[in-house]
Amino acid sequence: MGIIRTLSVTILLAVLHSLPLCSADSVPVSPDSLLTLPQLIKEFGYFNSDDYIRSQNPQEERITWLINQSEKLDYQRGIALGNNLLGVIYRDRSEYAKAIDFHEHALLLAGTDTTIIIYALNNLGVVYRRLDKPRQAIDYHMQALQIAEQYTRAKDVSRRSINIALNSIGNINLSLGQPQKALEVFKQSLKLEKQQNNDLGMAINYQNIGLAYEQLGETDTALVYYKKSLHHNEKIGSDLGRSICYNSIGNIFFINGQLETALEYFNNALEYSGKIRDDYHISETHANLGRTYLKLGQPEKAYSEIQKFNAIAHKTRSGYLLKQSYKLLSEYFENTGDYKKAFEAYKTSVVFNDSIINERNARYLSELQTLYEAEKKQQQIELLTKENQLKSQQSFVSLLMILLLFFIGVGVYFVLKRQSEKQRTDLEMKLFRSMMNPHFIFNALASIQSFLYHNDSGKAAIYLGHFSKLTRATLKNSTKNLISLDEELSMLKNYIEIEQMRKRNGFSYEISVDGEIEPDFVFVPPMVLQPFVENAIHHGFCDLDNQNGQLSVEVKPHGQEVQIVITDNGCGINASVNGQGKDGHKSMGIGIFKERVRLIRKKFRKTVKFDIVDLNDINQKLTGTQVTLEFPILEPND
Repeated sequence: MGIIRTLSVTILLAVLHSLPLCSADSVPVSPDSLLTLPQLIKEFGYFNSDDYIRSQNPQEERITWLINQSEKLDYQRGIALGNNLLGVIYRDRSEYAKAIDFHEHALLLAGTDTTIIIYALNNLGVVYRRLDKPRQAIDYHMQALQIAEQYTRAKDVSRRSINIALNSIGNINLSLGQPQKALEVFKQSLKLEKQQNNDLGMAINYQNIGLAYEQLGETDTALVYYKKSLHHNEKIGSDLGRSICYNSIGNIFFINGQLETALEYFNNALEYSGKIRDDYHISETHANLGRTYLKLGQPEKAYSEIQKFNAIAHKTRSGYLLKQSYKLLSEYFENTGDYKKAFEAYKTSVVFNDSIINERNARYLSELQTLYEAEKKQQQIELLTKENQLKSQQSFVSLLMILLLFFIGVGVYFVLKRQSEKQRTDLEMKLFRSMMNPHFIFNALASIQSFLYHNDSGKAAIYLGHFSKLTRATLKNSTKNLISLDEELSMLKNYIEIEQMRKRNGFSYEISVDGEIEPDFVFVPPMVLQPFVENAIHHGFCDLDNQNGQLSVEVKPHGQEVQIVITDNGCGINASVNGQGKDGHKSMGIGIFKERVRLIRKKFRKTVKFDIVDLNDINQKLTGTQVTLEFPILEPND
């Protein structure tokens, strides 16, 4: 249950420690009446107050009503505040796409309101951290941190925001398995909290530091910090904080085999989580008690606790809690020798895990077409706008040439002409990237359709998960000229695994990166490798029916360039182009790639070298194709 404990601290941090403090008095008005502006400000003050935050009682309908009231009064700050509050509610329900929409809308409405901007940025960071996207999460937290450090008008807001960002960055380091880096950040935040004499902040940081030491395997040190956190939670009278600390301390004793002592702490945690009626933390404690009783050889007591955990999971309808409770039930039945029930419980756990995946996939797929159409229309509008601007600039240059001295006019003309060519090149590159999107999507959808025909719903769900993740990444990167090689290889790996599932593991693959290459600091155009891998799988392997296809992608330094070699043992490019293979298909993707190379040469004044060789031409005993690409060092800001 370590993930639950980490999330507990995150929720406590993001909700209890980030909102600007206002009046805690709610305005008792009828939902049908129209508020005045002072009443509306006071009502929002209640939702941003300590009393409401600590109540952990989200009132989505009331907040939505307040947003409508704000719209009627044209109170932009109220609309932004409401959107941020709804974003937190949907984030805690794991409806991350909606949460992002609300926080981004709040950011759009914030104008020059620094407090709302910082709050929206920090919460976007939290959402992306929940989505296991640390790069985006850190970007948002770093933006919030930079603004907060320069914001001197409201020092309490600035200090809280800095600590939120630091704590979240520390938690990202924990999730990435970098506890030492996390410790440095947590200790920096703790120092600031001590300067402010903030017991709540110190309680949170001591808890986080304990988590970092626990991840380092230093359980004795972790225990010291958990007890310090408990001391400050006792000082401020936080039942939620006490519950979290008692669970953390109990877990240390559980790890050290002191099961009776662990039970005492878990029971204390249950007492305090019951006081705040927090089903999430109550369920965590029942789970801890259940696994402890199992270790103690007391299956009857274990079963009672696990049943309570399962009942709360059903009550909250949390797919994650349901998955964990049935997994624990499976362990109980296995422990008692009832392997049939253990298997059934395990299958149910898998079903709930698949339901979580399916729910996310349905949401992603429903957004996919809308996102793609919107992107295509936006690019067309941008192209028309820029072309009109280019025509105006050319007319202006002609007029200057008449009015000014000849040499000055010629100089201005060439400067503007170069800028115009750069703008046109940027637009052409966007259009070619948008051509890659439908080309890839249609191929991937065909693969999904082929897989679903086999009526394997379990694997189909996993397949859809890979596909939705890949297409969202494709859409995100379609607005970029360059992405890191690490991102490109991650997308490529996801694509290959999709095709591998479709081919029933009819081929194997290997992606290797030379130790001298730092893929985070090498930049390439997005989707630049996929067309060659697609050709190898769809056209090179079309004659291989005995699951002996082999595909390799090798990245290595080559002078001042990065060389990528893609090799397969298929029928070879000569056989494919001449129609000797099963499909005889000419690649559309490679044609687009050649155009992209031409545009890269125009934009960056650098050349991408590539060579395609049929291995049979080198050695008649070999079959297959080898593609060699050599990328110059490109900078994303060029």
